[in-house]
Amino acid sequence: MWANHSEGRLRVLLVTRVSGLEEELVNRALPGIDLQRTKKEPDTLKALADAEVVVADPVLVAHLLDQATRLKWLQSTYAGVDTLFTSCSRRDYVLTRMKGVFGPLMAEYTLGHILSRERHLPELYRYQQDRKWKPARYRRLSELVLGILGMGDIGQELARAAKVFGMTIWGLRTRRESLPHVDRLFTPDQLADFLSGPDYLVNVLPSTPATRGFLSGEGLKACRSSAVFINIGRGDVIDEDSLVRAIQEEWIAGAVLDVFPEEPLRPDSPLWALPGVTITPHVAAFGWAKDIADIIEANLVHYQSGEPLDHLVDWKRGY
Repeated sequence: MWANHSEGRLRVLLVTRVSGLEEELVNRALPGIDLQRTKKEPDTLKALADAEVVVADPVLVAHLLDQATRLKWLQSTYAGVDTLFTSCSRRDYVLTRMKGVFGPLMAEYTLGHILSRERHLPELYRYQQDRKWKPARYRRLSELVLGILGMGDIGQELARAAKVFGMTIWGLRTRRESLPHVDRLFTPDQLADFLSGPDYLVNVLPSTPATRGFLSGEGLKACRSSAVFINIGRGDVIDEDSLVRAIQEEWIAGAVLDVFPEEPLRPDSPLWALPGVTITPHVAAFGWAKDIADIIEANLVHYQSGEPLDHLVDWKRGY
């Protein structure tokens, strides 16, 4: 499947902003690998002309790939690779992505915000500043339903973590096979039924033609009026106007938003000041160099040995 590099070393072009990733890979002294790092776009563009293997943040190379005429394999440092679909028309190379490294971090983020809301931590902090002794009533997580849009590795890790607190888990995915930790599984044609139950609705769907705008329009009207929407997947699952309307018309009680159709969120967006909305700057899951390097190293070994690569992207499905 791959070129034979037994007579020479494989040059790997690294284009990334992941802190410490270059040092992590260099320290591993990967046999038969020469690592080439570029930081400025003109240098990257020049290096791409001869690159067979590229390890990169998709946003840094997607618009340059037409120049990578020798490219055979691109290893993304992200789980999401939608930029490579929307900013480049090429499909003549093998694409792999990160998988299994961001789920625990996204579960921490999600459950942290759920616990903060349920235990009224912001309010209790304000009471402290005002020197008020004012207990706040709360619900038990074991009484709540968590709905997860997208049951890939991240969605399944979130379901596993939430089950520790005894939450009831509803999941939505295209396939009907049962999953561990999921109490009820729905398919996209059952969206209204799925939305009617959760106290917290979490989006972890990838960005594909089928998911863009999936909740736009009156998509969230089927939710419980007390539900909170948490978006840690892709911002384009719902447009801003639809989300603002859902909150203003009280189809949902609020939202925790880490991703947006356009980032950074513009200063004049009404989302900043909407009651019940929490905004964070795309921080639900940072890329940790060691975890990312583990996947890169394993795939480089596979590539050099002519073995199938891990976490292949299906060009037709978009992830």
